[in-house]
Amino acid sequence: MEAPGVQTVARALSVLDCFRDGEWRGVSEVARQQGLAVSTTHRLLTALVQAGFLDKQEDSGRYRMGGALAEYGQIAYRQHRIYLAEPALEQLAATTGASASLASRHSIHAVLLATSRWRDTDGHRLQGVRLPLHASALGKTLLAWNDATDAELEALPYDEGTDRSVSTPAELRRELTITRERGYAYNDEELDPGFRTLAVPILTPDSPVRFALGLRGPTTLMVPERLPFLVDLARVTAADIATRFATD
Repeated sequence: MEAPGVQTVARALSVLDCFRDGEWRGVSEVARQQGLAVSTTHRLLTALVQAGFLDKQEDSGRYRMGGALAEYGQIAYRQHRIYLAEPALEQLAATTGASASLASRHSIHAVLLATSRWRDTDGHRLQGVRLPLHASALGKTLLAWNDATDAELEALPYDEGTDRSVSTPAELRRELTITRERGYAYNDEELDPGFRTLAVPILTPDSPVRFALGLRGPTTLMVPERLPFLVDLARVTAADIATRFATD
């Protein structure tokens, strides 16, 4: 059994997770989502506000993500040297007209660490920061080049994605084998209808592969005839980023 202090921290982090989409939320909504008493939820929210992890809207009593997390995000951004990849991402996006991203794995998701700003292929719609591994090209790359175990594949949330995404561990295993053999991963409207993504690993002397590079665009841009060209550009950019990471 976890110690009370550990349990409180775990609950606070779980509550904080409710605000990943940037929306304002009230105590009752968070309590329902977390399955906690309103009084317990209020204490956790108050503590998170005091730490700067959440902001509170006084007139409505609602909460959203706080500014202190931006500080921690900047620290992680510098420590992992993500800034070194950004010029290469921007160049790739400018050349292809697609959105270029860098991601790493966190548990059952691929987490976007950097995304080009040259062109927003989604218009004003915010693309999620966390992508399910089985339904994203970035996630498939991170699984394929790290020899994911059967247990890892079985633990993935196959209910996420569209009706075009794989729905079982066996299907995903076959997809990962194909991905490794051809040297890149592909997402054909498996996460967002109307969008395709290809991804390649960023190969460094370190093992396992920590980062993947993705190139995402509407189906009208990411047509099958252009894939070889786009894959070649992505591989060149991935090699450039690997060199930047290795020499800094």
